[in-house]
Amino acid sequence: MDNVESTEEIYKQYQGQHATMERRIRMLLKKSYLTEAEEREIKVLKKKKLYYKDLMENLANSLQRKEKH
Repeated sequence: MDNVESTEEIYKQYQGQHATMERRIRMLLKKSYLTEAEEREIKVLKKKKLYYKDLMENLANSLQRKEKH
């Protein structure tokens, strides 16, 4: 049972990171002008956000497989 709880905690951490990056992206996109550094930051944040989304999906899929067995 501890494994499931720790997996849920990990999922929540990934979810939190994903949400933080989404908020930062939205904040930057509200600006009327972006510097080159801000444009690069948005690209990096989008890649990291996708990475965390993939981690969350992989974790959810592995949990579903465990529950079926």
